[in-house]
Amino acid sequence: MGTLTLSASAHLWEQFLVGALDEDGVAVPEPPPILSRWQRSRALGAPSTGLPDEGPSVGGLALVERRARLEPVWHEVRDMLDVLAAAPLPSGRVALLADREGVILATRSSGGDFAGHADYVRLVAGACWDEVSRGTNAIGTALAESSAVAVVGPAHYAQRHHGLVCYAAPVRDPFGEVLGVLDVTGPAGGADPLVLVAVASIAHSAEARLREVAWARVAAAARGGLEARLAREDGPVLLVESPGRVRRLNGAARALFGVESSAEEVSPGRVLGLSWRTLKDAALRGQVLEASHRDTGASWRVHPEAVGEGDGESALAVLVRLEPRLTRAQARTARASVDARFEKEVWSELKGSDSAHRATLREAARFAPTSVPVLLLSETGTGKELLARAVHAASAVASGPFVAVNCGALSAALLESELFGHAPGAFTGARTGGAEGKLAAADGGTLFLDELAEMPAALQVMLLRVLEDGGYSRVGESRVRHSRFRLVGATCRDLEAAVRSGAFRQDLYYRLQGALLRLPPLREREDLPELAQVLLRQLASEGGHPPSTLSDGALARLCAHRWPGNVRELKTVLRLALVRADGSPVIDVSALPPELGRAPVPVEPGAASGFAPASPMHGFASRSEPGFTPVSPMQVEPGFASRSAPGRVPGAEPFPSSSAEPERPGGLREVEANAILEALSRSGGNVARAARLLGIARSTLYRMVERFGLALPPRS
Repeated sequence: MGTLTLSASAHLWEQFLVGALDEDGVAVPEPPPILSRWQRSRALGAPSTGLPDEGPSVGGLALVERRARLEPVWHEVRDMLDVLAAAPLPSGRVALLADREGVILATRSSGGDFAGHADYVRLVAGACWDEVSRGTNAIGTALAESSAVAVVGPAHYAQRHHGLVCYAAPVRDPFGEVLGVLDVTGPAGGADPLVLVAVASIAHSAEARLREVAWARVAAAARGGLEARLAREDGPVLLVESPGRVRRLNGAARALFGVESSAEEVSPGRVLGLSWRTLKDAALRGQVLEASHRDTGASWRVHPEAVGEGDGESALAVLVRLEPRLTRAQARTARASVDARFEKEVWSELKGSDSAHRATLREAARFAPTSVPVLLLSETGTGKELLARAVHAASAVASGPFVAVNCGALSAALLESELFGHAPGAFTGARTGGAEGKLAAADGGTLFLDELAEMPAALQVMLLRVLEDGGYSRVGESRVRHSRFRLVGATCRDLEAAVRSGAFRQDLYYRLQGALLRLPPLREREDLPELAQVLLRQLASEGGHPPSTLSDGALARLCAHRWPGNVRELKTVLRLALVRADGSPVIDVSALPPELGRAPVPVEPGAASGFAPASPMHGFASRSEPGFTPVSPMQVEPGFASRSAPGRVPGAEPFPSSSAEPERPGGLREVEANAILEALSRSGGNVARAARLLGIARSTLYRMVERFGLALPPRS
């Protein structure tokens, strides 16, 4: 905390009063610091003589109310006032606490000759010592300049106080606002600069204690979130308290500022030229600042975020994230690295050599490092979330969280609470401490909104506002919060048609229409045989199966299928094939679902399943469920062998032909149901073993059994 000592001679004071030091009077080469304070006092109309009346004062109930408002400060400093008042000088001194308006609330006297003089100059409870009433004095000047001040002898504006030496330091609340002033006053002959140091130190200790109490009231979850943010951010991040003190900083910030462990030497005002008030105001308004490092000249975009907001106009601290601004040369280098980034591991999960598929990945790699929104328009099961994760991993916010939300899986009310969070008691069943929501969870990272077209119209309006300025409010709360994230949206619907029909807002569509990416459906891909072999090896390794490969006949059958479930359906079929192959190094057509790649025929009542287990499973019955039809043998329509299919294996044998029937929907559902039947048959009804064979969790298997209307058999 900086300190200021103001001193002057009686002659200088007299010259000022008669106007000898005014601009049009005698020139003063280097005006002493006291002159500007006297000029301010004169402009305020303060009396220069200090008449012997008691001046403005507060008493009775009003004084009691003022003391009650400062009770937290009084609790921290009352014992120290006795220490400050104690003095070895026979004349003594007075220690006191005044509020933010300069009204003395309490005093402690060491006794001696000075006690009577203190009463004479009105250093008593209820007296007002702001600069309007008394001119330059330690209490009023410390309030006016928000700094620790010593005023010695004739430096006081009022002549009546020229025999005093006063030391005062402001005490701020946890939000940086001045609450009051600690002061020690004694005779001018006993001036001691160490007293100012002691007063400033005690005020600083009181502020630290008030901050600790305030932090203790912040929810543990919020404190843990701050620690997580500091730990995961790759760039420099600082947690700044009033009046510009750095409480915490991460490793990148330590390296930037050359600090080994402690944050005491770092000051945003010194290194970035940004004051606490500037940071706090920008955080509360959701503004981004520009700054330069004073030592290195590096330019930064400063993203301040309010922490522990009070009344909406104050904050306990500000989380400051520094984002470097690239020079033109650096930007060119970044663009040149896009092709190299394309080959990195972040894209390895999106397998395949299909030209359209690879073109989409190249476009995604080009846009990933930017802040442009990404919209994925692809069928279900094509790997939209995998692509979204790859974009996140290659982006500037890769160190932040990746938060996925399925907009079609929740009702409108639940989706609003899930996205925006809710205040405590916002609705029946709300969490006691409230919930932060996915927007808050995605702050500093990527928010992936799947099935975006299913979002209700009211939520579309709210999302549009978030995308405009980052501002939102939790359910049941009016306070505006802010979140900074990269948005990736996805849908399998025709958004343009939804806009034309009015189901999707046109302004939101244009706001999201940054990079439009489309993953081709599996039936259009040229690399299906290659992809199937790669996925087979991966699934075999994950499921603990011996390495296997697909025969030409099996590949031909895969290429003939329409794959309405895309890659997700292909994985299910391959898992089933691995189970049925029973460790064989080559998987043939016999291990694939019989209906795969064949047109279905109507199911006759009582028809047997085309996936009859090798040994019957007694007691394993199928319950009827809307939309679920027992699987039957399927055949191919006439002339199928003459048609070409994308990715078909040359030289493969055509399938037997039969009468043509329209393809029945729900192919993926039937494949999954038969895979469960087969796995349970091979495991003898052991659900845990069947789940391992299928490469899924046991709980997932139970849910699928329930969904398909299957009855679990007794264990053999």
